[in-house]
Amino acid sequence: MKPSLIILIVFVIISSCTQTHKGSLNFSVNSLDPKNITIKRYGKALFELDTTQLQQALIGIQPDFYHFLDANLFDSSNILKIHNFVTDTQLRKLYQRSLQIFPVLTQTETDLTQAFRRFHYHLPMNTIPEIYTYISGVQFEAPVLTDEKVVVIALDCYLGKDELIYKRMGIPNYIAERMTPQHLVNDVFKSLYSVQIAKENQSLTILDEMIKAGKLYYFLEAMQPDIADNILFGISENQLKWLKKHEGDVWAMLISQQVLYASDFQLFRKLFGDGPFSQDFSSEAPARIGEWVGWQIIRHYMENKPETSLSDLIILSDSQDILSGSFYKPRK
Repeated sequence: MKPSLIILIVFVIISSCTQTHKGSLNFSVNSLDPKNITIKRYGKALFELDTTQLQQALIGIQPDFYHFLDANLFDSSNILKIHNFVTDTQLRKLYQRSLQIFPVLTQTETDLTQAFRRFHYHLPMNTIPEIYTYISGVQFEAPVLTDEKVVVIALDCYLGKDELIYKRMGIPNYIAERMTPQHLVNDVFKSLYSVQIAKENQSLTILDEMIKAGKLYYFLEAMQPDIADNILFGISENQLKWLKKHEGDVWAMLISQQVLYASDFQLFRKLFGDGPFSQDFSSEAPARIGEWVGWQIIRHYMENKPETSLSDLIILSDSQDILSGSFYKPRK
């Protein structure tokens, strides 16, 4: 056998091993329900109203946007509050910018439809909510609000990482990196997971918190198997490269320092707290390294336990069993 052929075979074997979990998640959903997800643009409806006849205009759109307009529209104080909102100069600028970035929401609706088909396939008993967008005044700490029946997306939180308005507001760069249209669907399902799926069990150890985070990111991956890892995890491409290059070193450090079974608050903050980088590892390393490790453990577990469904994974409660079943041991 020619050496070049041997190298090719080895490459194919390695590639297939590293993509096993992707292959199991990435199946066609074209024939699945729901047929189509439609987004209702409350922000657009509101900011295009005739403010000289605001009360009547609001009454006209109230049936379509009752989640926002459930107040008494015959109360002049309520009308005044809404008038002040829709005539606010900064909010109107945000609305105009959102129109420039999202003149239509066709692609977003398509992406949400694909993801919700996977959601319904994996978790058929869960509710598929109604989807609305609005202008929030850049509430970037909660860009998506969710309850059991409704998802509300702040479009002004997805104008792009280089948006001048974000810079003027002093939003940190590592947060602005996530304020792009590419992050929108991911944030929807992250919020949905916290409301409909996540269990309220308190993490007693670092390993518990890793597994809890790993389940979230595996869920997000199952909803969007084609999404880039750095987008899903909310970091830059260079930070992702650092994680992949140093995965074995990070794991070796966690083991050597006996971190997994610790319950120290400072360790939790160092491994799971958000920020521009991870000070304990490198200025090139992203924050939330503990979450990344948890995601890799869950990926390995699901590769080694192909009979485990996503719904089965979510209810598993023994973190040690999951770690043992993952056979996770990255090379240094």
